[in-house]
Amino acid sequence: MTAKYNLSPTEKLNYVQKGNIKGRGRRIFKQILLSLFILSLLILIIIPYLRNNKKRKDLENEIAKIQKEISQYEKTNEELKEFLSYLESDQAIMEKARVNLGLQKEGEKVVVIKRKDLELNSTGTVETQGIEDVSNFRKWLRYFFNN
Repeated sequence: MTAKYNLSPTEKLNYVQKGNIKGRGRRIFKQILLSLFILSLLILIIIPYLRNNKKRKDLENEIAKIQKEISQYEKTNEELKEFLSYLESDQAIMEKARVNLGLQKEGEKVVVIKRKDLELNSTGTVETQGIEDVSNFRKWLRYFFNN
């Protein structure tokens, strides 16, 4: 270095010290700048990943919910198939004929019990007439004391 630049030992020392101070500041600035660049790059990568991860979890939850609904529908479908096969059977036809049409087999007797307080309306549902909605305590009082 001395041959090339013809510097004395004190000048070399001053030059090296000045260069170290200037070089260290630039080096630290470059490291901070590089660190900020890498940090921003990581942030730009992580944010979309987290969003996609949240969407994936939401989709997995929705898929699980839909699969649960599918299994419920399949179970209902099986129950309806069993009910349909029962309705198509001879036993169901005989039961409907007995209940709705009042038909009977040979040797059987049909007994119809009518209640005074129940009456069928035009839609076929049972309506109660004259039955009050009374508490149990009042019913007991009426039973014992005829009030």
